[in-house]
Amino acid sequence: MKKITVAVVLDDNEGMLLFGKRQSRDRVMIAEFVESAGSSPIYVSDFSKILFESYDSVNMCKNPLEEAPDGAVCFIENYSLSPYLDIIDTLIIYRWNRLYHSDVKFDVNVKNAGYKLVSTAEYVGSSHDKITKEIYKK
Repeated sequence: MKKITVAVVLDDNEGMLLFGKRQSRDRVMIAEFVESAGSSPIYVSDFSKILFESYDSVNMCKNPLEEAPDGAVCFIENYSLSPYLDIIDTLIIYRWNRLYHSDVKFDVNVKNAGYKLVSTAEYVGSSHDKITKEIYKK
């Protein structure tokens, strides 16, 4: 069975989207995500392609969770992760450290799903004074 890494971006209430639109975007966070993927292939949905237009190495597809090969890294904004927990061995959560309005929430309880926090880092983004990156592994 394939194993992938998935990154998501959440507000303080686990919000992801409002009326089908992302809550925010941050160039520094995207650059950090791409750099941290290293040589692993990156897959993003067509919804997220605008965030990655300046990166030639990013693969655009309809559903990265289904199309990404073993070892890939996926950036997910508009898909439920709970049906894919058996293939997600690493979960990266970028936190805005703000409250935004949202109607789509993150649907994974990381502890109940068997993930353990292995690292945390904070940095200044282009649009946010503090972005927290949490890495969880099964």
